[in-house]
Amino acid sequence: MTNKRYFWLKLPEEFFNRKEIKALRRIAGGDTYTVIYLKMLLKSLQSDGKLYFEGVANNFIEEIALDIDEDIENVQVTVNYLHNKGLLVDSGSDEVELVSMKSMVGSESSSTERKRRQRERERQTLIERDNVTPKSRQGHVEIEKELDIDKEIETEGEIEKKQSHPTATVRQQLSDAIEKNGFSLVLTPFQSENLLAYVEDDHMEVGVVVRSLEEASNNGKRNYNYVRAILENKLKEGITTVAKWDASKRDFQERRNANQVPKNEESAEWAREMEEHWKGN
Repeated sequence: MTNKRYFWLKLPEEFFNRKEIKALRRIAGGDTYTVIYLKMLLKSLQSDGKLYFEGVANNFIEEIALDIDEDIENVQVTVNYLHNKGLLVDSGSDEVELVSMKSMVGSESSSTERKRRQRERERQTLIERDNVTPKSRQGHVEIEKELDIDKEIETEGEIEKKQSHPTATVRQQLSDAIEKNGFSLVLTPFQSENLLAYVEDDHMEVGVVVRSLEEASNNGKRNYNYVRAILENKLKEGITTVAKWDASKRDFQERRNANQVPKNEESAEWAREMEEHWKGN
């Protein structure tokens, strides 16, 4: 399973001092409209700032209201205001975009979260240990341990920074593959970043992601879910390099040639996996 990435909304320090937000709050019921705006921002976190009309309700406004558990009339007022102030734009017949979202997204991988929790536990352990240290040395030990922890945090922070900012070469390789295989008009920026996360967080070679795009394109399946299904399958098999992918293919071919694997097993298994992914399992 891929290393999960968690997203959160980063409100700028001056958010409530912005003129459009001040004006919104001064309208009768303005605080309610502001909360609705924040809920809409949160709802669009993992879709790159976009909200989609899926036809569950009678219209877009009703569906947003249903989705965020707010009154339809209040949502209508909020959406109208956001439209007028240029904070929300129509980006398609069945979607709208909250234009401020891209500058207000924060994220971290689950591995980063685990490291943060581990450091906190270590810090707590050191505090408890210092409580039984002779008073004559306690201050010295506390300072020493704090310095050690800070040094460790700084080192891990540098590593995390390197992992979260892949080289321009890696980004360019992925960008070229997306364009070459016909995905440039299909993938959202958010989905492209998720594909990059397989390199950042799961330590896959970028060549594995590129080959997954090529395989999906060759099968006429130019969509994010299909590419993700391929990558998840490779992770499950421990295949994180092109060399391992090639070795796995050779091994399967040898077993099939030796009649150890039915000739239709590969395609049948692939079809089952794709069917499960399309069902959302």
